[in-house]
Amino acid sequence: MLTKQAVVREAKRVTLSTMHNAAATAERVRVKDALKRYDASVIKNEPLSGELTSILFVITRMVRFHGGQTSILRLGTKLSELGVRVGYAVYKPQSHEEMEICAASNLSGYKGELIDSEGFSKLLSEGADKEKEYQVICASSWDTVSYVKKLSGYKAYFIQDYEPYFYNFGELFLLSQKTYEQGLHMISLGSWNKEMINRNCNTVSEIDVVDFPYESKDYPECSRSYDYRNKKKLTLAVYLKFYGKRLPCIIPEVLNGVKKRFEKRGVQVEILYFGEAKSFKAPYGKNLGMLNKDELNELYKKADFGVVASMSNISLVPYEMLSAGLPVIEEEDGTFNYFFKKPAAIMMGLSSKELYLRMKKAISTEGEISLLMENAREEMRGLSWEKTAKQFKKALEGAANERKN
Repeated sequence: MLTKQAVVREAKRVTLSTMHNAAATAERVRVKDALKRYDASVIKNEPLSGELTSILFVITRMVRFHGGQTSILRLGTKLSELGVRVGYAVYKPQSHEEMEICAASNLSGYKGELIDSEGFSKLLSEGADKEKEYQVICASSWDTVSYVKKLSGYKAYFIQDYEPYFYNFGELFLLSQKTYEQGLHMISLGSWNKEMINRNCNTVSEIDVVDFPYESKDYPECSRSYDYRNKKKLTLAVYLKFYGKRLPCIIPEVLNGVKKRFEKRGVQVEILYFGEAKSFKAPYGKNLGMLNKDELNELYKKADFGVVASMSNISLVPYEMLSAGLPVIEEEDGTFNYFFKKPAAIMMGLSSKELYLRMKKAISTEGEISLLMENAREEMRGLSWEKTAKQFKKALEGAANERKN
């Protein structure tokens, strides 16, 4: 006769098995769908002759308020201003009208041609108009690589992050990682991606690096005093996303501990989240939702600190905050210090007590926050999308500095 404990254990085992089966079924669908489109072949690029005249960026689907796609639109716009014909094509079903709405929400005044999924299918067909072919076909994420290989032209790969880290270690992790070994000319936004690829992959093609830029005129610095010693209320602007690389569970818990400690000293802490839809539940604060540029500038003016976790390649958000003059709190185990060699932010770990003490020290020590901001300005000086676009163009033309693979 089974004991009560044995019955409970068996019930838990059955429940766990059912949960595993449901998760495995969902994952099987995702992997099977990815494999249908996946081309594991390794290509050999012929050298690109002459100047860059045209480039087509292949993306999954145009999405509103998407940082990575905003960067592609910024890069494409600057290349267009350099005389390059630029296109942006989607491979998943999407109308031209929806693409226009999404692209404009990411970057108003973008330049380049939008090619919807129907138009992209025509480009893939054997009877495609030769006059509409592009000199360079550029992947923008791991899932677009297989489509880039189907088109004629020089094959490039704009790498904004080390995408295997977007997945649990397993099948999608592997499919993503193997795209770095398939012969495309890789151009990394910042050197961290290149370091990760060289460490973990057997590459057969070059990896060039362009500066990680930001657009200073979009986030102008507002005048503010960094003397917070007599403040009775601190406002935190917290960039929060569902994805694990943004620490969506850890950050609220750490900040709640900080909030409780400051409140014991008579200082209120207001936590304002942004980055996800308003329907996203974020504890211990208010979720402002997905904000446009004007709304972000207003938030950055209001806040006393900005909080970001750049666990993989650094986010554009700390650059925007610092550009606006907002002191930043960043994750110490992330990549912020890879890009900012001098202390330029208050570093946050897993301990709310430690972060509280670091914030308290920065606030109480005269000039410490100002020094962090000056170090940040020094690191960011000279960065721009115009400069990065010129580096990108040179890399494709083979005129970049000596490559170290």
